[in-house]
Formats: sequence, C-alpha cells, structure tokens
Amino acid sequence: MKPGFVLRRVMNGLLALAGSAALLSAGFAQAESTLERIRKEGSIRVGFANEAPYAYADSSGELTGESPTVFRHVMKQLGVDKVEGVLTEWGALIPGLKAGRFDAIVASMYITPKRCKQIVFADPTYGIGEALIVKAGNPDGLRNYADAVRKKRKIAFVAGTAEIQHGRMAGMTRKQQLIVPDFAAAIAAVKAGRASAAALTSLTAAELAAKDEGIERAEPFTFTHKGKSYRGEGSFGFRPEDTELRDAVNAELKKFVGSDEHLAMIAPFGFDASNLPEKTAAQHCAGQ
Repeated sequence: MKPGFVLRRVMNGLLALAGSAALLSAGFAQAESTLERIRKEGSIRVGFANEAPYAYADSSGELTGESPTVFRHVMKQLGVDKVEGVLTEWGALIPGLKAGRFDAIVASMYITPKRCKQIVFADPTYGIGEALIVKAGNPDGLRNYADAVRKKRKIAFVAGTAEIQHGRMAGMTRKQQLIVPDFAAAIAAVKAGRASAAALTSLTAAELAAKDEGIERAEPFTFTHKGKSYRGEGSFGFRPEDTELRDAVNAELKKFVGSDEHLAMIAPFGFDASNLPEKTAAQHCAGQ
C-alpha cells in the first residue's frame, strides 16, 4: 500500500470524525428548548400589534396593556425578567412568530380553530364581545353585521382578525368587507367615508372612540351564528414546537387568572370579572 494512499485514508477518517463531532455539537445546541434559552438569557422577545387596551406602546414607548401585563407576571414566575416588544402588523404576527422574529405573540389574540392549526395557544386570559366604530351620530344606523348585510353597507376589518370570518358568517359579501392593515387605517376608512363602520372588539372600539369626537362606538354585541355564541377569548401564542413553554405558562395562568391580584392588575385597562374566560384553549381549538 502506497504511503500517499494511507495518508489520504487517515485524513479522510479525521475529516469524518470532525464532521460527526460538528453534527453532534449542533444536535446538542438544537436540543436547548425555548423555555431553557429564555430562562438562561432572562429575556424574551414578543410580537404585538399596538391595539389598546390589549397590547400597545405607551407614550414613553413601553409595552403595556392587558396581555403584556399578565405575560410579564407569568414570565417573572418562570425566571424571565425582561419582555421585549416587537411591533408588528396584526396579519404578520403568526408569520413573524413562525419565522423566529420573536418567541411569543402577546397581543390578546383570539384562539380560533384556524389559528390553532398554525400555532399553539396558552389558555385564555380574557373574554370579550365585539362592537362597530361609526361616525358620530351613527348616520347609517349600524349596530352589527346583520345591519350591514340588510342595508348593504361596507365595513372595515383589520387583516387577520376573527371579525372578518364573523362578518362572512353573517352573510357579508367580500365586496362589503374592506380589509385594512391596522386599526388606524380602519378608523381612517370610516372617517373618510370609504366604510360605514369598522369592526373591532368592544374594548378597542371604546378606547378609540374616546380619543376622537368624530366617531363613536355602537352598542357592543356578542356575535352568534346558528345558535352558537362566538364570544372572543384570547391569550398568548407560541410556535408549535414550544409546547414546553406553553405548558409552563398554562401552569402559572391556572394559579393566577381570576385571583384578586389578577383582577387588580387588569382593571386599569378596562377589564373586570365579567371578562374572565369561560373555556380552555383546547376547547376553542376544537371549535366548541
């Protein structure tokens, strides 16, 4: 056997061993879960969509609202002290989470069967009905989706929200639904006359109407279809592989939601005992 051949065999063997070591090292790195990583770093990045009073940046740029406030409490119980917000358009929250831009959606997102096919949810932290934002005086007399169908009026919906599906279930055509990127655009469409109303949660509608004399909130309602109530209940969203993190969050929520401490914490954002959730995430995902 020639010396050169032997040398090549040795070198190839060393390269193979190095490659195996690299793969093994990568495997160990990948084995670290998101929960382990955020505990080690003491920080977590979360996506939000600037929707008061659920999750928004205040005048100083601090992330606040019902969802971040509860999430921070939970994170502290898990040993994570810092929650960093990443402002994201509503319709880009789930894609952003899956792409790794952040590790959780903290935007009070409704739990729906469709969304459950893409991400995993913690159990709900609140429940809420819907309302329309209309021009002051409600010139078209709209109170709900059925009114829009009957009067053939157009309603603005924020991309990615559950209200879009509720409107369609109520009989609205696609031409009657103006899809806009965010809440400011929805209000602008109403004020400009491009839509007769904007569909939002009742608390968001109240928050926005209180800041603008040119609009008002119509009477809140709970959407029902074929005898089933679609009262929205929302929580935190995680990547499908992060069930360990979701389960740890659920364990803390079970001890916290509904307690005196919890109710006092969410009161500044307009929430009270009437907004406590009635179902689990699993029930919502199953369409119950």
